[in-house]
Amino acid sequence: MNLYKRITVFAYALAVIFASATASSAQMVGGFKPADIESDAVQEAASFAVEAQAEKTRKEILLDEILKAEVQVVAGRNYRLCMRVNSEAGEGQDAVSLIIQTVVYVDLKGNKKLSSWAVSECGE
Repeated sequence: MNLYKRITVFAYALAVIFASATASSAQMVGGFKPADIESDAVQEAASFAVEAQAEKTRKEILLDEILKAEVQVVAGRNYRLCMRVNSEAGEGQDAVSLIIQTVVYVDLKGNKKLSSWAVSECGE
């Protein structure tokens, strides 16, 4: 093999290796990935979810604990949260503790939307 062909093959191999390394280090659009429950973004999403659901149901709902958080990169981000909340029950009843799975969408401008809110064991 002459020198020109060797250099071409070597350059092509380096390009393939570099492209693979770059693609694997970037955050890809796709499924949910674990997120830090202590991060500001997760805390803000949880607070927003509780406030939005309380407004929707016209009941007092208090966040007790975030149990699990995941994030999905889309045109913005989806935060899927598993959290324990205390919710106002019916008239004359004590508040109840519930495990909720919720999804909050945050668009590229930072606007938030409550996509789902459901009583769940969060896959446990």
